[in-house]
Amino acid sequence: MKLYRSLIYRELKLTRKRFILMLILFLLMAILMMIPLFLGGFSELDESPLEIVILFSCAFALIGGLMAGTNNGLQKADINSGWKRYSFVLPATAKQQALSDLMLKLCYIALFGAILVVYTLIYGYSTGCSCVFQGLNFYLGTVAAVMLIDAAYSYIIMFAKTKNELKIIGVIAFIGAGLILKVADLFSMGADFLKGDHAAEQPAEDGALISDAAFNRFVNVLGSGKTMLYILAVLFVICALYFLAMWRSHERREP
Repeated sequence: MKLYRSLIYRELKLTRKRFILMLILFLLMAILMMIPLFLGGFSELDESPLEIVILFSCAFALIGGLMAGTNNGLQKADINSGWKRYSFVLPATAKQQALSDLMLKLCYIALFGAILVVYTLIYGYSTGCSCVFQGLNFYLGTVAAVMLIDAAYSYIIMFAKTKNELKIIGVIAFIGAGLILKVADLFSMGADFLKGDHAAEQPAEDGALISDAAFNRFVNVLGSGKTMLYILAVLFVICALYFLAMWRSHERREP
């Protein structure tokens, strides 16, 4: 355990500025999104504030998921400083370094998730609309998607040996990720059209963007325990892929 503590401490020391900045921004965002509660903005609403609470919780969960699952820039720092080449002669194996990377990532996920739960509990207590499971499921889903991108990015970036190669591979990875997202969006739109789901996207008769029945179904599905189990299963698989990608990155040797 002493070895893992040392590896995690090293990563924390190298990425502490980035982590502290994200944490401060996340907390400031939480305070900003709770201003309507402090000002009593929900007390003037004639209808249930559930829709607004769900919207705020999902938005906050999306931001937290992006911050917790995104790449922490450690690999760039190792390549720029030359530590990556030096690490090949250290006693720590590639498997141990990859495991420490995953452990630190899970610590970030747990921390931002805990802040999200506190945020949703405060909102639920103040408005009477509990949305802890909805926010947590949306958060975990966002984390899973971002970690999958990070795993692919970490695998691609391992081919960089110098700063110039790092810049070129970074640009290629960014463009490739954009193309993948665009193709996935086109396939999703085509599938919805073939199934006839485009008709369901029409505004409701009262002018709302989504009907009450559709919104209630969305809330029930998002907050169900079965949905959480599915997301946790997917997240477990993605964590395994992330570990393998980091393992492959750390074990690469110079020819």
